[in-house]
Amino acid sequence: MYGYELIQELADLLSGDEVVVSTNGNISRQVYHYLPRPQIYLRGSMGLGISVGVGVALSRPKKQVLVVTGDGNLLMGLSSLATTSFVGPKNLKILILDNNEYATTGHQQTTSGVLNYASLFEGFGITNLEPIQREDSINIIRERIQSLLGAARLCVLPALVNSDPPSLSNIPWHPEKIAALQRETSE
Repeated sequence: MYGYELIQELADLLSGDEVVVSTNGNISRQVYHYLPRPQIYLRGSMGLGISVGVGVALSRPKKQVLVVTGDGNLLMGLSSLATTSFVGPKNLKILILDNNEYATTGHQQTTSGVLNYASLFEGFGITNLEPIQREDSINIIRERIQSLLGAARLCVLPALVNSDPPSLSNIPWHPEKIAALQRETSE
């Protein structure tokens, strides 16, 4: 399965009341085009998706917050996992789309191929759900996403996905507009 296909599946499983924080580049463009709007689309913020998600989860404790990040972003911001574990917002869920490359910047290979997600998150005391594999059926994928969204605690779902994102237009909103839309929806 491709990352954008997983995001399209996610659209059918969200209640519409969640706040989705998407990391820069392809993932944010895919979230913008395939999920209900507005969400928080990070641009030019490599490695900060989980940190922003923690802040949103702490400031909006009655909302479910889903961070959709890539393996490259995760690797660039591993230090955020210590803080995430320490504050442990139960309303924060993290979906990692691992295509083993920095797709936005030219498809350079990441080091995620040597990463053991279960050990990594266990070391930080964060629940790691059984990963989605590239060859998993749509029923298994939906079941794992529903487990993530329905969890009553902080948890992470790695998803191994194929690369080759679709060519999508950029998000037309500047960060100030995205922030204003979030303020409007939080009132």
